[in-house]
Amino acid sequence: MQAGEAVFGTWSMLPSDFVVEVIAGTGVDFIVIDLEHGTITYETAERMVRAAQLQDCQPIIRVGDDQENTILRALETGCEAVMVPHVSTMEVAEKVVQAARYHPRGDRGLSPYTRCHGYTHVGLADSMKRHAEHTLVGVLVEGQQGVENIEEICTVSGVDLVYLGIYDISQSVGLPGQLEHPKVMDQVKACLRIIQTSGKMAGTFSRDIAACRSFREMGFHFVAYVADSYAISTFYRNAVEEFRG
Repeated sequence: MQAGEAVFGTWSMLPSDFVVEVIAGTGVDFIVIDLEHGTITYETAERMVRAAQLQDCQPIIRVGDDQENTILRALETGCEAVMVPHVSTMEVAEKVVQAARYHPRGDRGLSPYTRCHGYTHVGLADSMKRHAEHTLVGVLVEGQQGVENIEEICTVSGVDLVYLGIYDISQSVGLPGQLEHPKVMDQVKACLRIIQTSGKMAGTFSRDIAACRSFREMGFHFVAYVADSYAISTFYRNAVEEFRG
């Protein structure tokens, strides 16, 4: 993304490292492990992170809230990318950065004896330097308040990715679930221009592959396509319909 290229991936709702390994092996750039919705625990998430990394795919954990310990535990799995939902003000964005980044940029808690530091204090300085350089911090702007404050949110140093939660944006303009409605798209485009001007990386979601390509052409750096639960359900539903045809 820093080179100006777009990355393409999906969401994982199913608590399964096996499913992650299958998807990660297809060539997707990233998998967002969703700890806000669904039943994934931290222990399961760590296995899912490992499965993605084994396939050279970037795991990202979407945590359930903006609390310091929540963000810390997600990063302790060895995942070097976190996304935080419902960031609606500059102050909340700054709080996220403080929780996700080590001193001196933030005040993330430090223990060398977890997966993110290889379970040892040996080489800790190099490990912390790697995390400082490679940890991706993303915030989800979703509701009306977040949209209204997106320009201020984009000024926060330490935020890398501003992800537009298009489902919640559709609700904020009174059109819940109508992702392709012109009014929803106008709001998305207006937010994208602000993100681009700020120099942050812009992300969003679509349930339509043609729309994913369109978002890439608009200038989004990070495009997510549906979720594993939907993909499996749709595949077998179509197979059943074809068989019974």
